Amino acid sequence: MPDKALENYYLQALREALPEVPQGEPACPEPPDFVIPSHKGRLGIEFTEVHLPPQPGSRPHQERQSLKERIVALAERTHHELGGPALYVGIYFNEHVQLSKANIHRLAHAIAESVLCAPMPRSINEPVELPWGLRPEATWGIQIHPSIDGKDKLWHADAGGMVADITSEHVGALVQRKARTVSLARSRCDELWLVLVNNPFSRAAPAEITPEALSAAYEAAFDRLIWLLPHVPRAHTLEIARPAA
Repeated sequence: MPDKALENYYLQALREALPEVPQGEPACPEPPDFVIPSHKGRLGIEFTEVHLPPQPGSRPHQERQSLKERIVALAERTHHELGGPALYVGIYFNEHVQLSKANIHRLAHAIAESVLCAPMPRSINEPVELPWGLRPEATWGIQIHPSIDGKDKLWHADAGGMVADITSEHVGALVQRKARTVSLARSRCDELWLVLVNNPFSRAAPAEITPEALSAAYEAAFDRLIWLLPHVPRAHTLEIARPAA
């Protein structure tokens, strides 16, 4: 993944979800995304977002998503210009409210002021959620997490709409594509994990993993496969199919 701020956010979420992830200072050899030293050796962690191909006829969703992202980008910039601190902010839009280019600036400013007036969250797993009356009517939720270092920040719009199913075939194909980096990544660490990230704030259409895919076993050249929901945060270890003896 090329976005280091996003990778750092995922690493912090993974550490919150899995206490066994070492707390040492990570290196970033690329690949893997991070190598973290511990008393057991060097743990390599590779993150990859799970994206499904867009559905036919999805142009209205993409157009609305583009407007959301423009509003959020402007809200983040306005918040910074008003003296707001670095934060991780997730913004859920009200699907019953029409968005247009004409109201981008007004709505962005309202969102920025809502976040600016909100209390500071105490930790990554204790977000502040703005209630009705303290956020614009065009949003049905604003969730605020603290920065991991006071400088890193990330604002995301939701990807509302029909939720697609992520099947075991989707997961298996993604794992196999990531196998191309394993040889080089393993030369830099003693243990290698692949973390599949289901981020509801990504630019892709919304999707969630099926129970069948969560319980399936996957052929993988990694030591551990993990399904991560970073906004919760919650992690689920997927089974790896081991060769028969």
